[in-house]
Amino acid sequence: AVEYYRQAVTLVHDYHYNRSPRRTLRSEEHGVTSTWEATLRVKECQALSQTGSIIEAASILERCFPRPRVRGGSGGDSTKTLLTNEFSTLQSLMLHGHLYMLSNRASDAIVQYRFALAKNPYAIEAVEQLAVLGCADTAILELVEEGVKKFAMERIVSVKKSGGKEGDEGNVDTMQTDNNDVDEEDENREAEKDSNELLIPVRDYVLAVTSLHRNQLHAAHQHFSKLNGQFPDHPYILIQLAHIQQELGQILGSEQSYKRVRAIDPTWVEGMDKYAHLLFQLRMSRKNAFLLQQGGFLQYQYSCHGGRESSNSLDKNNMGTCDVELELGQLCADLLDAEDKRPEPWVCLSLYHLAREDHEKSIAFVDKAISLDQQHAFAHYLRGSILLSSHRPEHAVVSFFRANDLQRDIPSYEGLVESYLAASKFKEAICTAKEAISQAPRDARATTLVGLALAQAPPNQQGAGEGKDRAKRALRKAMEIDPGAPRPLFALVDIYASEGNFETCVKLLQDGIDGTGATKESSRTPSTASSHTNTWVKEHGDIIQAKLAEIYTLDEKYDSALECYHTAISMNPHNGLAVQGLERLEKIMRGLDPDDDEMQEEASEEYGGEEYY
Repeated sequence: AVEYYRQAVTLVHDYHYNRSPRRTLRSEEHGVTSTWEATLRVKECQALSQTGSIIEAASILERCFPRPRVRGGSGGDSTKTLLTNEFSTLQSLMLHGHLYMLSNRASDAIVQYRFALAKNPYAIEAVEQLAVLGCADTAILELVEEGVKKFAMERIVSVKKSGGKEGDEGNVDTMQTDNNDVDEEDENREAEKDSNELLIPVRDYVLAVTSLHRNQLHAAHQHFSKLNGQFPDHPYILIQLAHIQQELGQILGSEQSYKRVRAIDPTWVEGMDKYAHLLFQLRMSRKNAFLLQQGGFLQYQYSCHGGRESSNSLDKNNMGTCDVELELGQLCADLLDAEDKRPEPWVCLSLYHLAREDHEKSIAFVDKAISLDQQHAFAHYLRGSILLSSHRPEHAVVSFFRANDLQRDIPSYEGLVESYLAASKFKEAICTAKEAISQAPRDARATTLVGLALAQAPPNQQGAGEGKDRAKRALRKAMEIDPGAPRPLFALVDIYASEGNFETCVKLLQDGIDGTGATKESSRTPSTASSHTNTWVKEHGDIIQAKLAEIYTLDEKYDSALECYHTAISMNPHNGLAVQGLERLEKIMRGLDPDDDEMQEEASEEYGGEEYY
């Protein structure tokens, strides 16, 4: 295809260049001479980029569409305007910016995307890429507002011209000088009014994507929810909303959003690999969720055996069973039927085999996804997760680093820190955790990473021997930012438990059960965090009860531990940690060794051979 495009370009270029009356500049000999030639050049560069010739494609575009010229700024005037090539189109500018991003030329890519917005203020792809490159929302909004105002002005002028009559040309010429100022003021006023009406959805979208790429998830959730109210049943907005809900831990809302996307468009592929990841988490978590409809509302219940399991209430309501593994397999089949040249179906297939504990097939399919699109950040993240779970942290670091280079989100930082800690590279883990805070200073997960890294680092790498205290401060700060986050709570409890301070552990866990940790910081915590706290405690209270029983067991308060284990099991009979901990406690109370393998085999046979994890 590249050769055919080049032959066509040569014919068109020679024809227009030889017929052109002006051939003064030697540099113009290599530039495009017509719109048709510009279109062919863009197609040639697209073909080259698909073959992997990124540098060659970028150099062709630079040669054919020379760098912008500067207009204005003469004398003391500091205002300067950059002009693009007269044959540049939105497609050529977007392609040029994309090639610059692939070549790690961020500043040049920003210039091209800015010109793309000047061409078309509704080019939301350019808005998103500018947000990815770290541009401020005010700068992007300024570009969009200027473009929309220019678009409104052009529309007003075209309407006025179409409404005029040919016979009145003389009268218009005589009256033009008299009413010039008035017409300009009227046009500016009308243009500003129209631009405000046209700008509303674009402004909300700019705020949404910039908040998302700055890891301000609560703000991004509010903006995308507002957009979802304006444009209900829009798949792209719903998929972004589902991703944010998934990262915020709103599992029920995220799953409903994903299902709405599939109901609207069963062939939608973009972003559905994260839906597969959600199903995988439900399948492999020690508490796998199934929905139970009671009294007209949805309530979460859980199972430790992988998959949503049936219950008497479900059977009574004739709702049937819902197997997550089968749902994940069906999603794989649907995505492969829709589009097998994109990475999402193969990432989904990798997760399906990972749920079946087939790591070889899982890593093979994720490699297939990366071969189809090396810029797919989630595929690199999944590859790192598989390698880390296979006890290969050094190899996992490479994949997590690549995922973080493509998209600087908190999950990739979490993977990097966990891989460094598993590889005993504590200094790198601490530096990476601090970098995560610089990317998301108000994200509890980033602050938690610093606490985890400092807590696990040896004393000689903790700095002035205060590593444990710094870790405690970081974890408490994370709990202040998001009182409902379980990870900093349990990490802080583990630190105090390792020091033998069981009284503080009990107080922390009881505050978590009562939700008092949220009320103490209610004035400094957004309402979304408080609601998240109430939801998490309501749905996961049995986990805290099981952890509290574990602390009581370590403190040799067996009666209190027994009571907490029974409370946890009554809240969720399938809580594997509580059932296993209760078995362990009963052995201790009988004077047996709970870590004896033979004893565990006998206990397993006594309980019917079931495994809980």
